[in-house]
Amino acid sequence: MRTKNLVSGLIWGSLYVILTLTPLVILLTGPKNSGRPPLLDFSVSLGFSGLAIMALQFVTSARLKFFNQPFGTDIVYHFHRQIGIAAFLMVFAHPLLLFILDARYLRLLNLFSAPWRARFGVLAIILLIGVVWMAEYRQKLKIPYGFWKVWHGILATMMVGLALLHIFNTGDYTNLPWKRAVWIGYTVLFLLMLIYTRIIYPLKLMRNPYIVKEIRKERGDVWTVALAPARGKALRFMPGQFAWLTAWKTPFSDSEHPFSLASSSEQDDHIEMSIKNLGKFTSKIQALKPGDKVYIDGPYGSFSIDRYPQAKNLVFIPGGIGVTPIMSMLRSMAERGDKRPVRVLYANQTWDATTFREEMETLQQKLNMQLVYIIERPDAGWQGESGFLNADIIRKSVPAEWLNGNSEVFLCGPAPMMNAVEKALMQAGFNESQIHSERFALA
Repeated sequence: MRTKNLVSGLIWGSLYVILTLTPLVILLTGPKNSGRPPLLDFSVSLGFSGLAIMALQFVTSARLKFFNQPFGTDIVYHFHRQIGIAAFLMVFAHPLLLFILDARYLRLLNLFSAPWRARFGVLAIILLIGVVWMAEYRQKLKIPYGFWKVWHGILATMMVGLALLHIFNTGDYTNLPWKRAVWIGYTVLFLLMLIYTRIIYPLKLMRNPYIVKEIRKERGDVWTVALAPARGKALRFMPGQFAWLTAWKTPFSDSEHPFSLASSSEQDDHIEMSIKNLGKFTSKIQALKPGDKVYIDGPYGSFSIDRYPQAKNLVFIPGGIGVTPIMSMLRSMAERGDKRPVRVLYANQTWDATTFREEMETLQQKLNMQLVYIIERPDAGWQGESGFLNADIIRKSVPAEWLNGNSEVFLCGPAPMMNAVEKALMQAGFNESQIHSERFALA
């Protein structure tokens, strides 16, 4: 699995670099104007490469499974965000360098008197500022995710379209047929991704709905939703992966939410999601009724034991509702008859809110598993570990020989908890490469 993902990752990474650098080939080849200042060429090269990255953003955000699998969806989304900021700086530097080169370029900022190629460019940069600003400050401004996602897509589409118009109208940088053909290729790729993500894929999801079969209340204000496909078998997934759920609306609505798949991957007739009441959408989950139609987009994610079949020992560290992907892995192991040694260090704020604790005890009997609870605010008389999970508790709970490369650690929970536990794991002696975490920072 690792070798396959490594090869696939190298192929996709190389292709991405090639597509990013191709605009520089356009700039450096063909007849050149000997009187053109080097700073002008450098400015244009930044704009070209920045725009190529912006066009490729529609690929990295399209949830193409064959593209995401080698890296993991969370890593692809993180890359999407960081490379977007880099592209913004490159594109924004393009006009700034022109102004440094010759102050007369400032006249192109006048949208009433500037030539159309400049108007296209100025409007594209204005929209780009809006796209990046909304993405970076969405949570601080309390912009609803659904509203932001719709306008993020609209503004990004308009921005790339205007930037392409700017390039097609830019003199000797696109003066040869093959140079124009390359930019037409980027335009076609951009349009194909737009059509796929906004029309084709939502239609595909609508043709394969899921039906709510059961709603179960769990400890900790958690609701488990059991879903069965309207036709055929349930989606195949690796234990620990997640999917996007759309309820009460169609896949065209952009009102989807990501949740871990909590059921065993060995089941082919249904899937389950266990969802904690943490916000506007999750508070309504309990209102779903058997027979309701929903839509599932998945599976996604690299957080799975199936990506590390060589592991001899497994350490699971769930915190709060981060237990859901861990439950999927444990349930799958139980059904597979997997007898590898397992340690589960389960952290919660209170004992009463410890979701799935009864099933955890049952799984302990089925697996070669030892279970340790860490309760932040225990009741009087609590005999187990209390407070926060730290390096000392890890050393007491995990055999020293597990610190070698034959053990893998799977960590999922609130971001502050994961940050602290990752440090504690390394203090206890685990290598960073052994630690795998699931972070739902997908927007």
